[in-house]
Amino acid sequence: MNIVILTVFILTCFLLTGIEREYVIPYLKWIAIIPYCLIVANRSLTVPDTESYFEYFTSTGSGFDDFGNSYFEIGFQIFTKILKFIFQGGFILYLGVITLFNLVIIDLSVTRVGNMFKYEQEEGGGADSIRIMDNGFFNNPYFAVLPLTLYIAYYGMYVNAIVLRVGITFSLLFWASSFAIKERKNVADYFMILFLCVLSYFFHSTALIGFLVVAILLLKISFTKMTYVYIWLFIGLTYFSNLSKWLANSVFSFVASLNELAVMAARISAYEDSLFDGVGGISMKFMFFWCMGLLLILNGFSSKIYSKYLNVYLVGLAIFALFRSALLVERVTDYFLFFSFVVFYLFLIMQWPRKFWVTYVPMVVIQLIFILRIIK
Repeated sequence: MNIVILTVFILTCFLLTGIEREYVIPYLKWIAIIPYCLIVANRSLTVPDTESYFEYFTSTGSGFDDFGNSYFEIGFQIFTKILKFIFQGGFILYLGVITLFNLVIIDLSVTRVGNMFKYEQEEGGGADSIRIMDNGFFNNPYFAVLPLTLYIAYYGMYVNAIVLRVGITFSLLFWASSFAIKERKNVADYFMILFLCVLSYFFHSTALIGFLVVAILLLKISFTKMTYVYIWLFIGLTYFSNLSKWLANSVFSFVASLNELAVMAARISAYEDSLFDGVGGISMKFMFFWCMGLLLILNGFSSKIYSKYLNVYLVGLAIFALFRSALLVERVTDYFLFFSFVVFYLFLIMQWPRKFWVTYVPMVVIQLIFILRIIK
């Protein structure tokens, strides 16, 4: 990807975020969404996995009579054929539409989460309510650039430029999460959760991991700030002690021995030669999310929604620490840490301007550095 263009795009997102904080401008988000889709769609075939999607796109027709001839899941095959039938376009348009599809779902979902969070804060009262009185984010019904930028910073770039099927799965599971966090759910909410989870599975079988994320969000569990700090310390101690190789081998071997879970394990292991080789060194990705975890805990506030997503975040870190020695453990933890952008978003909109910018900009830049090491 062109680093100069990407840099200009991110700086534009920072500018748009500042504008949204001060002014209500309808649908300003499209100034970020459309350029991002174009940047991702016009990437080189040298970006990991892009060539395999190109080969699939060019080899499959727009008809619906040749399913089952691809390694890709049936849901993605149908989705591809629908796009080819509707748009009759080339590969670049195909990639752009997939990216747009993901961003629309993310925007729809994060708007639902944001509105529920705002209502919770406004109704909750207490010391936290003082922080929202002069907060422009709470008065802008069109606000969207901040969460989209946080999404794009790492996982949005990763899933839209490399693992396309997983990216759609992530988006659908996030949509399901926006129903799971509701305080008072009705039958329609539970139906949407079930429907979106099942649909996500047909785009990538590893969605089974994401079902656990949704289950955690359905639980009404929160802890005191000190308890969260102890959990954070335990995660760090577990990771840096690196005593988990035997546990990693045992658990992943068990997963691989089960019928439906074996499919999931095969999908994960297909990216490399083995699931069980030990890995050394310290993961900078883990260090970033672990350090951010302490910031999120110490500067947290009263919110059931925030606590639910923080629980998912910490479970992801705990799995990362416990199974550090398992090759590609990140393929599992990504289903949990994907929701980091939601936690970051809720955290940031509760901050005063100076702390907001001091945290927001490094948060985005550091994650971009991580992902650009993968996307050439």
